[in-house]
Amino acid sequence: MIKRDFFPTLKATHSLEAVLVWGPRQVGKSTLLELLEPKTVAILDDLQQRTEAQADPAFFLGKQSLPCLIDEIQYAPNLFPELKLRIDASRRTALRQNIAPSATASYYLTGSNRTLLEAATRESLAGRCTLFELHGLSVAELLRYDSSIVLQTILFKGGFPELYRRIDLPVIGYINDYINTFVERDLARGAGIEKLGQFLTVLQLLAARTGQYLVTSELAQAAGVDQKTITSWLNLLQRNFIVSLVPPWSSNLSKRVTKMAKLHFYDTGLCARLQGHQTAETLFNSPHAGSLFESLVFSEIVKTRANFLQSWQLWTWRTKEQHEIDFILQQGERLLFIEVKLGIYGAKDFHLDPVAQKEFREPHQKIVVTAGGGMMPLGPSTMRIPIHDLGAWLLKWASEG
Repeated sequence: MIKRDFFPTLKATHSLEAVLVWGPRQVGKSTLLELLEPKTVAILDDLQQRTEAQADPAFFLGKQSLPCLIDEIQYAPNLFPELKLRIDASRRTALRQNIAPSATASYYLTGSNRTLLEAATRESLAGRCTLFELHGLSVAELLRYDSSIVLQTILFKGGFPELYRRIDLPVIGYINDYINTFVERDLARGAGIEKLGQFLTVLQLLAARTGQYLVTSELAQAAGVDQKTITSWLNLLQRNFIVSLVPPWSSNLSKRVTKMAKLHFYDTGLCARLQGHQTAETLFNSPHAGSLFESLVFSEIVKTRANFLQSWQLWTWRTKEQHEIDFILQQGERLLFIEVKLGIYGAKDFHLDPVAQKEFREPHQKIVVTAGGGMMPLGPSTMRIPIHDLGAWLLKWASEG
């Protein structure tokens, strides 16, 4: 099994009675939770178990030895009120008998459809469940697993663990199936979207725009869909970790900053498939390579944030004069300015534009993230950081704050 950065964090912090790990399909949620050695495992992808859990949740849970793992719990929403009853009863018993709360959870839950999960957890498991998000494999995790993996492969395959564990799997077929099952069936149909053809067209148009500032009116016109529908579909895709809209930095001082958000896909493999690339080599030599690499850097940042429970905020910057900063990472009052360059030797020190210099107080810590090479200073306050070292460097930067 590929060692996940998230596992030590999960093992050390699940102090409430239930743990819910949510994230897209096929990123290893249930595999990771099985390392906590639950006594029973219920997989609700199985129609028989799903039907039983939904029809008689009390009987279903009564059969499980604790701790138990329930995979894809969103398929049986009737389980949530029953879990609440059992957790509350356990708490009352512990209070009466003066028993110290357990340091481990009784229920390990996974879910891949955040739209369905949010309402259920908010209503039934608030204060009773620790929530974690899990994404696909990071660059650091992949290279720790196999140091011979090259960047072209990561851009093409993305972070799907199975594509690295089983090299015999056809990448295109695997991701096509993923689009058909998770994106189209679970998300789109589960949200009641009837215009599936137009929805998939929008997905492809979004993939062509990863790493770019998004104009929803232009996207709506290109797709032949009204802007309200585009906004609704974008919200669905964002809640379920398919895409993210990185917001522009905003304050009263930044009058000349444009208000467009920057689009990024969480997984470059999914994005590359939607763009139509057939091989890793043609992708890397295409005009999409630079923007896909920027999305890979975005993905590495958010995976590090989630795996190590960081509270970083992520912004972008663009003025009306077209001066840009790819990412601004904020931790409290500290800011880190991040530029992304696919080429290693073209990385240079960069200076903030005049508007940014007025907006942000010095000193300015800056990094340029590249596809490879080693860490080295590019100027008095700028470092070159290869993407495979980015996560570790960010954690060190955060700890020094």
